[in-house]
Amino acid sequence: MKLYLAKDILELMRMRVLIAFTFFIFIGASQAYSLTYNLSLPYSYKFSGEDYAGNKFEVDKNQGGLFNVGFTHWGFGFEIYETKLKNTSEEVKLKTKLYDVTYGATGALEEVGWFWNYGWIWKYVGLGYGFGTDELTCSFCETNFYKGFAMQYILLFNIPITKSFNLKTSYHLKTSKIRHKYKSEADDYSATIINVGIGF
Repeated sequence: MKLYLAKDILELMRMRVLIAFTFFIFIGASQAYSLTYNLSLPYSYKFSGEDYAGNKFEVDKNQGGLFNVGFTHWGFGFEIYETKLKNTSEEVKLKTKLYDVTYGATGALEEVGWFWNYGWIWKYVGLGYGFGTDELTCSFCETNFYKGFAMQYILLFNIPITKSFNLKTSYHLKTSKIRHKYKSEADDYSATIINVGIGF
């Protein structure tokens, strides 16, 4: 019994040391290479597309988020969302994965853009592009629908609160179509997404 308890204590200590080490590595890398980390959650997710018959899609529930690593000017992000559709015969979810490249609004202290004569504006405003997939999940979805290609344009805003803490918001225009396997038709799952989060 004592042996098992000692092993558990050692394992717990090892995990704490590993977490602390990882934390200091992130902090050190951030200071050495002007890295910033941004986490955002969806505040609004609204479909702008419709199915091939002209019926509008509606959101029942949505969850997910965005993680972005920013350098002095450029940022690289990953987004994942799970959106439950309203007014369906059974539970249908749209799973979205997107990979982003952004310029500006990273929150880096050294950030001064080299576009136009107003480089300072890129400390607060950024632009981006993302691409990935949209996939329907339900009991009949894999049989009847292909996985769709998704792309988006992004407008970002960075609001400094302190020297190392920022508020983030972003507006996403996503376009996406999912084709039917047994019909020469496609449904439009385009959407507008607003994310709100923090950066450090």
